Amino acid sequence: VNQVRSFAAVTLVHTGGVTRPFHTIMLRSGERAMAPMARAIASWASAPRLACPTRGAALTRTLRASSSSSETKEDKGDVLDVFPRVGSGKTVNRHLKRQGMVPGVFFKPGDETGELLSFASKDIERLVRKHGQVGVGARVLQLNFAEDGGGRREPVVAKQVMMDPSTQMVENVNFMPCGPNTKVKINVPVRAEGEDASPGVKKGGFAWKVSKFLEVRCLGKDIPPEIVINVASLDVGEKVFLRDLDLPETVSVKVKDENIPILKMAGKGK
Repeated sequence: VNQVRSFAAVTLVHTGGVTRPFHTIMLRSGERAMAPMARAIASWASAPRLACPTRGAALTRTLRASSSSSETKEDKGDVLDVFPRVGSGKTVNRHLKRQGMVPGVFFKPGDETGELLSFASKDIERLVRKHGQVGVGARVLQLNFAEDGGGRREPVVAKQVMMDPSTQMVENVNFMPCGPNTKVKINVPVRAEGEDASPGVKKGGFAWKVSKFLEVRCLGKDIPPEIVINVASLDVGEKVFLRDLDLPETVSVKVKDENIPILKMAGKGK
């Protein structure tokens, strides 16, 4: 396209001792059928070019602006202001999204339908950035029901956090009540520490988390926010199994196969 534009705009033809632009020669020639095309090409070649940003660039700027503006505000803690929601389905969800809201459901014991809720997208995004998608489900959150004058408060866990794989924005959250003595089964993220002192890391290895989270069973008051594995003494090829973890007596972890390591110091080493 650029070659055609350049050809029409700058090509000169030398005829009869006079140098004329290409489209002038075309207009004065006997081939009248080509005249309209020549005019269109010449007009297009001289038209100014417009810079059109891509959708991805615009989306990136939007996400960055949203993230920076949210982080400048005061941290409210693990608290979420929620509002009652009427109806469900794609139409309702699209309407909520345009208003900057996210749908959610609060399931009480024995309640199969649940209580329909909505909450600000920026508030749940703040919690996900703070704790991670898995980590936000390993903490007891507080739901403030704004329609009740803020008098009703419910301790909950985010049992399921659904996110858009392309934008990484929260699309829906399912909550379940979680009092201090409530028995819960949740996923807790695994984190490695002490990598700077690890002989395996110094040899070029790295701590590979075979399991990024573990299924934990405990009471609400005993939920660990994360399971930390110290790798300061691990060399290349060494592994950490469930039996090697120092867990509180009030917490039990279930894995499919106890012979599969939770973490391994991977790499060839030097």
